[in-house]
Amino acid sequence: AGEAGSRAAASPAQAAAPSAQGAAAAAAQLAGGDAFAPQRQAAARLRSAAELLAPHAALGAAARAMREKADRLQSSRFTIALFGAFSAGKSSLANALIGAPALPVSPNPTTAAINRIVPPTETQPHGSARVVMKSKEGMLSDLQYSLTLLGETDVPSNEDALLRRIAALSPDAVQAGGRPHYSFLKAAEQGWSKFASHLSSVLSVDETEYRLFVAEESRSCFVAEIELHYGCPLTDAGIVLVDTPGADSVNARHTGVAFNYIKNADAVLFVTYYNHAFSQADRQFLMQLGRVKDQFELDKMFFLVNAADLAASQEELDGVLKHVSDNLLQHGIRFPRLYPVSSLQALDAKMDGNRDALAQSGVEAFETSFTTFIRDDLGRMAIESADRDLVRTETVVGGWIQAAQGSAAERAEERTKLAASADAAVRTVQSISELADLQYDRLARELEELLFYVIQRVGLRFSEFYNLAFNPSTLRDDGRDLRKALWTSWLELDRQLGVELAQELDATTLRMDNALHALLKERYERVSAEAAEQLAGFEAAGYVRADWDAHDVGQLWSVGPVDAKWFWSRFKSPRQFFEGDGKAAMRTAIEELLAEPLKRWSEQAAGAWNGIYAVRLRESAGANGEKLADEVRAYAEGKLASLQDGSDLAQLTELHTKLIAIRRK
Repeated sequence: AGEAGSRAAASPAQAAAPSAQGAAAAAAQLAGGDAFAPQRQAAARLRSAAELLAPHAALGAAARAMREKADRLQSSRFTIALFGAFSAGKSSLANALIGAPALPVSPNPTTAAINRIVPPTETQPHGSARVVMKSKEGMLSDLQYSLTLLGETDVPSNEDALLRRIAALSPDAVQAGGRPHYSFLKAAEQGWSKFASHLSSVLSVDETEYRLFVAEESRSCFVAEIELHYGCPLTDAGIVLVDTPGADSVNARHTGVAFNYIKNADAVLFVTYYNHAFSQADRQFLMQLGRVKDQFELDKMFFLVNAADLAASQEELDGVLKHVSDNLLQHGIRFPRLYPVSSLQALDAKMDGNRDALAQSGVEAFETSFTTFIRDDLGRMAIESADRDLVRTETVVGGWIQAAQGSAAERAEERTKLAASADAAVRTVQSISELADLQYDRLARELEELLFYVIQRVGLRFSEFYNLAFNPSTLRDDGRDLRKALWTSWLELDRQLGVELAQELDATTLRMDNALHALLKERYERVSAEAAEQLAGFEAAGYVRADWDAHDVGQLWSVGPVDAKWFWSRFKSPRQFFEGDGKAAMRTAIEELLAEPLKRWSEQAAGAWNGIYAVRLRESAGANGEKLADEVRAYAEGKLASLQDGSDLAQLTELHTKLIAIRRK
């Protein structure tokens, strides 16, 4: 019900006319307007400066860097990632932000794929979509995983054998926690003959077929990601919306996909439904947000309570918001930006061009705050970055002017000294590689300490995971196969531990990325300062964080060989388990069983990531050393030219004056 609504059945084509009129005006604040003005202005200033520098060979590298940064600021896309449970109304919120029912409401909570809403292109017109199918290997792995969680043993890897095993499944033997996996497996069985041949491919489809890939589970279960090309004020302004699978979907087990969007998106929106309690999957996701929130340069997280119009009174709404805020605080999220909204009211208001109704929906207040975030926070960073580049170039040119103003004897003396000073400065900046090699032990110790605390935190949360997995609703003496129920309880506990460790490791790698950058920046600034002392007037460009490729070290968590007999031998009956000491004894035994696998996991994670970070440190230090050496040589070349008899002092002075004027615009 939360995802449905009066406009839900309309297609984007049907809604095009009202969307183009009412929604264009209502969405302009968020989509375009002046939200990106600071970035565009910074880009224009950098381009103007680059044009001035182009005729000067010694400033060629600076001119290229300014043009590249200007292009990024002008054409870069701003990504908003939506997270939340299936029933939270993420798709309807996306439609409200777009101003049209672009995204169909998926009835398939278990198999929803990532939906990216991007601008149309020449080859992908408005309303068309690129459907990225899962790989054959990935699909078979998903089937094996779901079968295993249903308690199936000796799961085959052969395609035909897997399908036979799925065909033999009966819903009567499936516990509540396994129903999403049963639904996924049966959908795959139903669609296998038609869609298995499309695995590992990318399909280009029209709007009608796109909606089928979202609505029909026998199709959607084969999909990894869908890219919908949709023209609207939002996408026209360069904003990309990403509607992620619910935290409770089968696809959510791929925690690295969600984490990459948390890490790389420009803004993260977490959506919860007004009268829904946080699920265990929600809580795990919020815990992850709490772990990493302070690792970002800006607070880019927004929290929305959807369907807030269901509140009977302002007092009731305030109570719900306080409850959500208290829950966020429990997950380490302090002072959240929290907004009550009604996405359905907002969509209707935008399509009708009703500004009063839009304000009443709460979405306008969110969009105002969000626009401020884009313009002020992100815009300020763009302006400051451009100013640093301009000031540095002014300083360089100013140094050349000062050198050119000396007497002939002074210039001759400076020329004699310059070569030796430049050589010394080059050696200094290239020494960053040697210094970096000596510093890796510091990072290795930090990683070891972070992983130690991961194991401590998992231990503290073990009771929560254990109680969720071994609960009275699953282990009931009502004629069910208790041996299998006990085994699936263990599998659920093992799954939760695997997800928790994967999320903890993702957060740890983000902390390590920041620690590595801090070390590199410290060394970069130290050798830059030393080089500036050796080469009068030299000023290095600021340190730039490298974009490292994502690394997948594989599934590190494994308990090792353990079978159902181990658990069954420690279980007498549900009554003895829950009313006697059976549950406590089982917990103690499992904790002892897990001690060695947890230690092994920590050691394997340390080994894998130490190798990755040692390479990153060495390669990044080397690249920074060469970059700085090139800057030293370029500066020395320009200074040498200014020291020559007949150097054009007037031209340098004019350049300097124009650069100052550009910065002060």
